[in-house]
Amino acid sequence: MDSLVLILTVPFVFGVIMFFMPLQFKLLQKLHIVFSVIVSTLLLSAVGKVVNAEELSLFHNYIFLDSLGAIFLSLIAITGLLVNVYATTYMKWELEDGHIDIKEVKNYFALSFIFTWTMSLSVLCNNIAFMWAAIEATTLASVFLVAVKKDKKSTESGYKYIVLCSIGLAFALYATILLFSAANGKISGEAMLYTNLLANAENIDGMALKLVFIFALIGFGTKAGLAPTHTWLPDVHAEGPAPTSALLSGVLLKCAMLGLIRYYAIVANGVGFDFVQTVMIVSGTLTLFIAAFFLIRQHNVKRMFAYHSVAHMGVIAFGLGVGGAIGLFAALFHCAAHSFTKALAFCSTGNIARIYGTKDMTKMGGMIRIAPLTAVLFGIAICSLVGVPGFAIFVSEFLIFKAAAIGEQYLLMGIFAVALAIIFIADFSHFFLATFGKVEGEVVHNSEMKLGENLPLIALAILIVTFGVWQFDSFTFLLDESVKSIMKK
Repeated sequence: MDSLVLILTVPFVFGVIMFFMPLQFKLLQKLHIVFSVIVSTLLLSAVGKVVNAEELSLFHNYIFLDSLGAIFLSLIAITGLLVNVYATTYMKWELEDGHIDIKEVKNYFALSFIFTWTMSLSVLCNNIAFMWAAIEATTLASVFLVAVKKDKKSTESGYKYIVLCSIGLAFALYATILLFSAANGKISGEAMLYTNLLANAENIDGMALKLVFIFALIGFGTKAGLAPTHTWLPDVHAEGPAPTSALLSGVLLKCAMLGLIRYYAIVANGVGFDFVQTVMIVSGTLTLFIAAFFLIRQHNVKRMFAYHSVAHMGVIAFGLGVGGAIGLFAALFHCAAHSFTKALAFCSTGNIARIYGTKDMTKMGGMIRIAPLTAVLFGIAICSLVGVPGFAIFVSEFLIFKAAAIGEQYLLMGIFAVALAIIFIADFSHFFLATFGKVEGEVVHNSEMKLGENLPLIALAILIVTFGVWQFDSFTFLLDESVKSIMKK
């Protein structure tokens, strides 16, 4: 059977099956892990075919997988698998502590597969209207993962999430309709297909394309967490379960960013790169400094990482703004580096909350003695997030500096350096307080997690380090091919 057909059916079927499983945690746990492995294997199999230069498409090219989509599909596969495995441990803790019941655990596991299905669909859609609908569907699928506890705070954050993202994505719908109207009858082939729009972008009215991009930036930027429409993100990440936050930040934000990148490519090839680069520089700079300001004042560990999601979406936008082959390469690499890093960061907060019984870093301290492995994993996430050499995010941030230097954009280099310096200082002050400081709060669970419980986090840490020091030929090939497709070279 065709790989794309399996991707479009298996996760959904697994989600439905989980809904009808008996209320037995061990059975649900085993099925969740097995199903997650199968889904990720299918996704990576399709990515492997793209690496081997095989074209994948369905339904008259309405569904397709190109090199750009393959990058993001691999993130859904790898990050999604490791987070889903950790989720079985996290949900066991929540069940033991009485925070949720077994029915809510079953619903969580089932919805996580529906969520994976909607994200995969958004990556595979060549039809821009279908892509918009799939990204909107990710909101509906994930909001219940946020509000799984059904308490007041999580319900409020879920409501804020669905309202703001739906309003934001309405602007992306305007962009979709306007782009189709501007292209219909003026390009060869169907005007709803991304591949046709990209190939014939120069034939579309320039003023219409500029307006399309502004609408797309507001719409997809809201879902991706770009300022100033980022306000849903800190609440949702702070109140949702740790695995949900890891999936939202590590994977979902990238799917929204992919939608924006596709519009970036179309508009850039229609009116030139100067316009889209200028817009993205403004968006990226605004996002970076707003996030940096809130990071200084933030002591809730989950809200701190939530603002990091905002900051690093700003880094991706900044890379797209700096532009050129290296800038685009850096922005796409950053999507992967941030995916692994934020998955580790948010999963580590699950450990930390269980150890200390709080998310407030001023009430922690002594983590290196109480839970040394968790402290190391937490430290790896922090080091990557602030761009320490040897970790994945350093690579993309260095490449952004390199792209700016080649383009003699010295002012942009200065702005970027100042923003990263603020984030560096804020993060390490919080990290040292929680890890090496005096224990201030009442320790609820004063021992380390079991090694088996930490295995998904260790795997993410290994990915972060290896992507920081090693070049993977297959992944680099996908990045290079994606840059060429965006620049039409």
